[in-house]
Amino acid sequence: MNMDRSWMNHNDVKDRQKPEYIAGVNEFLLFAFTGKSDETMLKCPCLNCRLVLSQDRKNMHCHLLVYGIDPTYNPWDSHGESIQETGNDEEG
Repeated sequence: MNMDRSWMNHNDVKDRQKPEYIAGVNEFLLFAFTGKSDETMLKCPCLNCRLVLSQDRKNMHCHLLVYGIDPTYNPWDSHGESIQETGNDEEG
């Protein structure tokens, strides 16, 4: 599965209010929480938590809208994605 990640590149809070960014956040959360409850705590990839702190789905959604997502977080390996899924295999 190769998802569009252009939404991850943002410059300021106005970018995070754009429909493309909000749709990207929702797609990310759908991917990350597939098969999990909304109360499940996962590492938050926002620029504040930086995969150190964990959040439930609602708080992660808020964090991604307020703080933004780290644009270098690729692949989403802390959320179930592998390097093979992203096509970022350096050996190829």
